[in-house]
Amino acid sequence: MEVKVFGKPGCEFCKTTMKKFETFFGRWGIDSEKVKLNFFDMETVDGLAEGAFYSVIKIPATVIEKEGSVLARWDGKVPLSEEFKEHFNFGVSPESRC
Repeated sequence: MEVKVFGKPGCEFCKTTMKKFETFFGRWGIDSEKVKLNFFDMETVDGLAEGAFYSVIKIPATVIEKEGSVLARWDGKVPLSEEFKEHFNFGVSPESRC
């Protein structure tokens, strides 16, 4: 599974999106080997190429993908945790890890 965030380094909404996923993954103990979080800089050739593949027009754009299939997508906004949490399997809740 992979989360792809498309944006620009100076964009506060893009930074917030990345931080939200980092915090979410840390809180729920999501293995970074099983779920990759990648940022694509839309000011670089590589970022633009990947963004073109996903038809990114507005940033931040966030794509959750599993085995080549897009599970969810947000364009031009920071997704809420409630909107994306259903796409991740939770083995242990933070409360029960104490």
